[in-house]
Amino acid sequence: MSIFYGKKVISELKKEFIMKAWDSIHTKLAGLTLNHVSSIQYDVKVILDDMSGMGEDISPLQNLLGSFFGLANSYDQARSIFVDKTTTIKESEPYLKAKEHFELVVRKRDEKSEKVFAACTSLEKVIKKVNKLKARRDTAKQEVSEMESKVSAVEEEFYKYSDVPLPRQKPQRSWRRRVKS
Repeated sequence: MSIFYGKKVISELKKEFIMKAWDSIHTKLAGLTLNHVSSIQYDVKVILDDMSGMGEDISPLQNLLGSFFGLANSYDQARSIFVDKTTTIKESEPYLKAKEHFELVVRKRDEKSEKVFAACTSLEKVIKKVNKLKARRDTAKQEVSEMESKVSAVEEEFYKYSDVPLPRQKPQRSWRRRVKS
């Protein structure tokens, strides 16, 4: 015959509830960024109050979560102050002047960059044209060299025969007819 211990069952159920509640809190906290921690603070407080009402000592957990939420609140306040100061700075005259000057400098830089890019593009085109002209010049030099050697050969041939006396008589007509036909 089994003995039913009511207090033990209740105690087990309380522990199970506390563990499930802590798992729920832990899961929610793990999925949040620091910017959204304060959004679940009230829900966690309600769960902790129910857990403490069961007669279990959860004060260490309450203290840790209280410190955690206190830090999160401090972070929220600091972030809020920072946003306010940032807004104030952004609206201040020195900031606006600096921003305007920065935008002017960036605009000038962009314009100069465009000019440099255009100049580089133009320079690349000129370099290509120069290279083509150099290639043509080299080809022309080679052709001139070939022509000069041919002319030299013809001149040499001419000078060989320049010493040979040429007939001074008029050629016969029959010879002219052969040439014409």
